[in-house]
Amino acid sequence: MAVQDDRRELEICALLGLRRGEGRAEIDAFLDFEESAGIPRSCPIEIKSTTTGSIATARDVGLNHINKWRQHVWVFGFYDRSGTDLLQMLVLGPAEMEGWISRIESYIAPDIALGERMANKLSLEDLHIICGEKNLYQRSDAESLMKKQWTKARYEFEMDVDSGYSSAKMLEILKLRALYLNERGSTLNNPHIPKSFLSKFDDQMLDPRVLDARTLREKAQSTIRRAAVRERL
Repeated sequence: MAVQDDRRELEICALLGLRRGEGRAEIDAFLDFEESAGIPRSCPIEIKSTTTGSIATARDVGLNHINKWRQHVWVFGFYDRSGTDLLQMLVLGPAEMEGWISRIESYIAPDIALGERMANKLSLEDLHIICGEKNLYQRSDAESLMKKQWTKARYEFEMDVDSGYSSAKMLEILKLRALYLNERGSTLNNPHIPKSFLSKFDDQMLDPRVLDARTLREKAQSTIRRAAVRERL
């Protein structure tokens, strides 16, 4: 399935003249263009495809996904049941996606708020129970909490006393770890974008079986550029 999804993503990028994302940026593609004043822009694109009409999104969706989605233009490819023939395409800006995004945010919001309140109630007593009571905490103490979540540079940057951390700083780190663990637990696994939501945009569908390649690309890119400029992506 992952191989087929990757093939579809490549096909959509080629059809629309998009530059694929690279490395660990977690951005599927970009549209590179110039604004009217000649200012270069690279609009981030979220590419999704389906053979059923509803759209699968991602595993463990949390605030990071939501914040990212609000900064991307979405390109959808609708394929036949075999997943080989592209039937329709749809381009939506984040403002058009907001109705669905905000529903996902509302679903996880109580869990996020609960975690924040719990983290903020942690005290020095909690720190002493978890990490021991010390006058000076070493990097190994901080690593026992944050593990590989932080880089070596981040551990050194967070030191507030010579070669270590004060009790106040370690309590701050403990709260950050509590927030991180709660955010990982306050996620929604692979929420789908339903047909009922996407059907509201039927009049914006592009049909690659009817439009020639040049017209399809121009129409899609025009929609992406307008969204990028309008919403400052």
